[in-house]
Amino acid sequence: MSRINHFASAAIVLGLLLTACRSEGEGGGVSSRRATNTPIATTISPEELAKRSAESAGYSMKALAIKDPATPAAGFEVPKESRLVAVQVELSVVSTEEKMAVETTYANIADSNDVTYDGQTAAIADELKTSEIGKGEKATGWIAFLVPSDAKLKSITYRIGLISTIALTAELPK
Repeated sequence: MSRINHFASAAIVLGLLLTACRSEGEGGGVSSRRATNTPIATTISPEELAKRSAESAGYSMKALAIKDPATPAAGFEVPKESRLVAVQVELSVVSTEEKMAVETTYANIADSNDVTYDGQTAAIADELKTSEIGKGEKATGWIAFLVPSDAKLKSITYRIGLISTIALTAELPK
């Protein structure tokens, strides 16, 4: 391999690694405020569900419902000027032989300004369980996100693996 090809390949790999490892937005932390509104899951029709689905490279994600605000799990506190939002997702391996890692931190949620907020761990009840699924299998559960109180949310993205170029993005239920 020529020296130029070697450097070009290294530059591409480095670019992919930096993209995969960059911060996806704000989120995290512990606070002292609890949500005061009673959360009600917003469910959607089968027709709308088709609009809230994403499929790529043999993997699929559906955004089934949203709780805005969501009730935090015991011990999880929401910072002032923030709210906890939860999205119920269904992840599946449709047609690839490669397994899918299921992990809440692989998800992020975007607002109307394209600012993203990472998925939280141990933030809500019925949280998506960390696991690995194979072809024909599904994982369903809730992923929580800490967002600013005034954020107008629009979509959820799930990355297949920590260092992956495959991302599933779907609109959120209204």
